[in-house]
Amino acid sequence: MWRVSKTAAGGVGKGVIASANVIAAGETSPKQTFEAVAVPDARRLYSLALSILRDEGEAEDAVQETLLKAWRSWESVARMERPAAWLTRVCVNHCISRRRHLRSRGWPPLALVDDTAAAHAIPAADLIDVDRAYRRLSLRQRAAITLNYRHGYSVEECAVFMGCRPGTVRTHVARGLATLRKELGDD
Repeated sequence: MWRVSKTAAGGVGKGVIASANVIAAGETSPKQTFEAVAVPDARRLYSLALSILRDEGEAEDAVQETLLKAWRSWESVARMERPAAWLTRVCVNHCISRRRHLRSRGWPPLALVDDTAAAHAIPAADLIDVDRAYRRLSLRQRAAITLNYRHGYSVEECAVFMGCRPGTVRTHVARGLATLRKELGDD
């Protein structure tokens, strides 16, 4: 099966258990198609998951779950016009569900936020303020802002990924930005 892990260079690598399959000339196997379409998106999905979940291990797990779901459904996913959009939507939905689950259990602890600040040479107070403000956003607001501003997707693309209408995405972005401005004192 697929295993996605963070590499030393900061990207996402893939470990694939090789299998010897004989394929007749002119045919393509579902695995080849999967490798050509889904696996190259692993880095993008990891970046997206990390920005929503704010934890490297959880982001890796989200990508793993997304790729696993894609592999299991590949026969139908491969026929889609834009399988990358489907992968993004699955990843965003998984991240929102996972973040909701983690938040209900008090994740991440404040000590972890302090450790992250030290690792990135950002003053802890600044990181805590931004992280606190970001946590005040609803999961949908966080996903909309992350997709739109961090990853550069259009509102229409965000709507497809989030499974809602473009007007709803605009509302999530506007309300999220207003909350961030208020929390960070940028009124």
